[in-house]
Amino acid sequence: MTSIAKNVIGLGELGFTSEGARKTFAAGILGFLAVALYTIYVTAPAWYVLGVGRSFLPESLYPLAAMAVLFITTGGLTSAFVGATIGLLALWEVLGKRVSFAVVRVFAGLSYLFASLYPSVFIHLYGIPRPELEAWLLSRNPDAHQVLFEMHRVVDLSHFVLALIGVGLLWGLGDKLRTNRIAQAAFVVVVLLTYFSISLTLGFHSTLLRINAG
Repeated sequence: MTSIAKNVIGLGELGFTSEGARKTFAAGILGFLAVALYTIYVTAPAWYVLGVGRSFLPESLYPLAAMAVLFITTGGLTSAFVGATIGLLALWEVLGKRVSFAVVRVFAGLSYLFASLYPSVFIHLYGIPRPELEAWLLSRNPDAHQVLFEMHRVVDLSHFVLALIGVGLLWGLGDKLRTNRIAQAAFVVVVLLTYFSISLTLGFHSTLLRINAG
């Protein structure tokens, strides 16, 4: 245990325990919430169709119920990213290796990509909507069609764009990420938005499945 402890880098060395770091993290959370809440607002037509809580909630609260599900899913994916990173770092320490900030960035990047691209690719492979469903929805509910097909394509593309930006911040900035508060806040926002965008796609596909099922 002593040999392992010698190889552990402290949170202080990573710059994660100072008051400035906590404020930076809070700023990143607020930035994410601003974007996420606006996105839920503009995609509301889809959530009225999905009808989360249909059996016990009034229709006016469907978007709020969908928001709760989206945030829970985002939190789960973010936890998977954090958990995978911690697991890889723990294994590194067990192997007797020194955990430097560079190692943290490498493992965090790998975990981030896995937790981003695996669900995204799976969704796209097994959740492709049928063309006739698009035409039917356009004739019945143009607002929902705009969200579930036009905005949907933008959200799908954002998975990969955000993943590239996140990895670019992690692997491209080097030690600057440890000291640059703006870069740290940007990384928090990008990570959360990456997993939120995947949650949105899951929500869109769930809505399309509900429409298809009648």
